[in-house]
Amino acid sequence: SFMQMLEFGKFNGKFDTKINGLGLDLLVSEVQNTELKVPKVSRNIPTVAKVTQGEVILFAADAIRQMGEAGMVVLLEGREQTVNYVRTPLRFTLTLSDDTLIGKRRAAQRLGAVALSAVSDGATEEEIASTLDAELKKMVAEA
Repeated sequence: SFMQMLEFGKFNGKFDTKINGLGLDLLVSEVQNTELKVPKVSRNIPTVAKVTQGEVILFAADAIRQMGEAGMVVLLEGREQTVNYVRTPLRFTLTLSDDTLIGKRRAAQRLGAVALSAVSDGATEEEIASTLDAELKKMVAEA
């Protein structure tokens, strides 16, 4: 099963999810705003979720348990239908006034991640803008 390729625990001194399988060996924290946000991943999430939702919820609940036992306070974000399966005495429901904000946020995360890795610390506004423009053109082309 694909879930056997995932491991949650402490890596490099912090909690993270390790993906190891199908030629991949990486930490989610290192690719969460790049490789995991590309269309070939995001467009397949609903299909994968249909067949793995129960396993994913159990995986997330165990991760929450581990972090809680380590003394952390955990804020879980997700669809209400999913997070309702995680046991907790505290629950909040946040709503967006504009559903398009989710896509805009995802695009901003991808653009920001590229800019951080592509420009130097002393980059000018023009260099940053040029990098963002080039990446935005790539994103539009792959949509």
